[in-house]
Amino acid sequence: MGFSRWDIVAVHFPYIEGYEGKRRPALIVSSEALHRTHSLYWAAMISSADAGKRPDDIVVTSPEKVGLDVRCAIRLSRLMALSDRQIARRIGAILPKDRAAVAALLRKYAP
Repeated sequence: MGFSRWDIVAVHFPYIEGYEGKRRPALIVSSEALHRTHSLYWAAMISSADAGKRPDDIVVTSPEKVGLDVRCAIRLSRLMALSDRQIARRIGAILPKDRAAVAALLRKYAP
């Protein structure tokens, strides 16, 4: 099954400190071209807002409308590459307002 840019998916996201991690939502930020060429996606971690705000976190607008249970933030400082088999399921997709904020931040750090 293919996924698209702006999809929110459930994945096992590793902790920075080591190989362990936990299942959490992530946002696919790569284009379909990356998947067609390399069979990979780039995804940003989504963390609960209670985890503490970090610089450049983007708070998800209306989390309940996009399939998230709690207030969350997209953390573009935490990216990973994923294959289709690492994605457990599609949760939803972020709203256009959040897409614009993510795209602007991606342009800031990866022009």
